[in-house]
Amino acid sequence: MNDAPLTDWLRLDADVRRAWERLAREDLGTEEGRELAARRDPFADVRHVAGQSTHRALVEREPAAHEVLHRDALLRWVHELLQARIGRDLVIEDAKRVHTATEDTTKPRRGRAALSIDASTSTPEGERKEAGADSFAASWRGVLRAPDPMRAGAALERAASLASGVAAVRKERRARRAEAARRLGLAHPSALVASLVVPEGASDPSGASLARTLLDATEPLADATLRTWKKRAGGPWSPVDAMHVGLAREAREGWPARLGERWLEDVFEVLVVRPVRGVRFPEPLGGASFLRAAYAYGYALREQGTARSLPFALARDPYATGAHRFGAMLALALADPVLQTKRLGVSRRTATEQARILRLSLFLGLRELAARVLLAAGETDAALFEEVTLRVLGAPLPAALRDAWPDVRVDDLARLGAACQAHAFVADLVNRFDEDWFANPKAASHLASIACGPIAEPIVVDPASIAKLARDCEEALG
Repeated sequence: MNDAPLTDWLRLDADVRRAWERLAREDLGTEEGRELAARRDPFADVRHVAGQSTHRALVEREPAAHEVLHRDALLRWVHELLQARIGRDLVIEDAKRVHTATEDTTKPRRGRAALSIDASTSTPEGERKEAGADSFAASWRGVLRAPDPMRAGAALERAASLASGVAAVRKERRARRAEAARRLGLAHPSALVASLVVPEGASDPSGASLARTLLDATEPLADATLRTWKKRAGGPWSPVDAMHVGLAREAREGWPARLGERWLEDVFEVLVVRPVRGVRFPEPLGGASFLRAAYAYGYALREQGTARSLPFALARDPYATGAHRFGAMLALALADPVLQTKRLGVSRRTATEQARILRLSLFLGLRELAARVLLAAGETDAALFEEVTLRVLGAPLPAALRDAWPDVRVDDLARLGAACQAHAFVADLVNRFDEDWFANPKAASHLASIACGPIAEPIVVDPASIAKLARDCEEALG
C-alpha cells in the first residue's frame, strides 16, 4: 500500500463503510440478534479493514497534503474496526450478560429488591414475563424510572447484585483493547481520540488528566450544589438521589406531549437546512430527557449535514467530535431562558427557573462524563472507584459495580472534549449573531458551512479553557 494511488484509498474507504454498515445493523439487545451476530462474520470479505498490516501501511505512508485528513480518518477506522473484530466475542457476551435475566444466589434479596426490578411498578417478579425483565440493564432503568428514592435504591441494590458477571467481561474487554492498541504502537486505546481533543504534545493519551482537571476545577461548585440538595432531601443521601436531581423533573413547562423529530424541527427550524431523520430519542423521564433529545438531534444534524461528496471515512468517524459538539450546542441552547421564552412559549420567570434546573442537569452530566473517562482510562481499584463516584454523586456507588460501571464506549473522551468546548462555541455564536442566534438565518448558514466538512474536528481542551468553563458554570448556576 505504501506506493498505492489514492484510488486504492477510496477502495479501502468503501470497504470500511461496508464493515461499519454490517456492524451498525446488528441488534445485540435481543437474544435473536445476539445469536445472529454470533453466527455471522461482518469482516468475512473485508478482513483487511480490521488488520494490523493495513494499520501499519497507513502509518508508514507519507501522504500528500491533500491526503492527510483522509489517511488519519482511515487510521481511526482501521483501529476501531480491528478492536471490534478481535473483541467481537466479548462484545456479544457483554450484551448477553447485560440484557439477560440472571440470578445471583450468593446475596440475599430483601425489601423492594425482592419485587419487580422495574422499580416504577409494584408487580411481583413472578408475574413479569418479558425477556430481560430482571436483568442488569433493567435494574439501571429502574433506578431512573423509580418514583421515589426507596424504590430507586432497591433497583440500584439489585443492579449491584447482578454486576459480577458484567464486571468480569468488561474488565476483559478493556484489557484486550489495551493489548490491541499496544500492538499497533498506540500508547492507549484512546490515543487517536486524544489527538483530536487534548493539546498537542500532552503526555496523557487516555484523557485521565483532562478528566481530573475538569473535576478539580468544578469541585467547589459541585460541593455547594450537592450540599444544598442534601439539605433539601432531609435524610440520608445516596447516589440515586444525585441521579434523580440530574433528571430535572422540576422543569415541566413547555414540553410537547410526544417527544420526536417534529417537535425538535419546530424548535430549531431555522437551523435545520435539511430534515433530520432516524434519530433515536430517550424515554421522557424529566427535563433532562429533552436535553438528551436535543443532543441526539444536534449530533444527527451535524452527521447528516456532511457533504455527500466526502469519502465515508471523512463523513463518518468512530469518535465524531464535530457531531458531539453540535449535540452539546443544542442541549445548551435548550437550557437557555431566551430559547425557552421564544420557542417554548413559557414566561420569562418560568424560563429563568427552568434554565437553572436544566443547566444543573448538564453540569452534573458533564462531571459524570469526566468520571467515566477517568475510570475507563486504566485499571480501577476500589479506592479510586469510591473516590470518583463520591465526588460526582455525593455518595459512592456500591463497590460491586466497579468494572461494570461505566460501560465500554469508545467515544466518551470525544464527548467530554466536545462538552468542554461547547460553552465557548455557543458564546461565539451569541457574540456573532446575538442571544437568539438559534433563530438567526445567518447563524444557520454559518453552522451549515461547518457541518458540511469532515465530521472529526480538532477540539482542543486545555487547563485555561477548563478554568473558563468552570467560571461559566458558576455564573449560570450561582
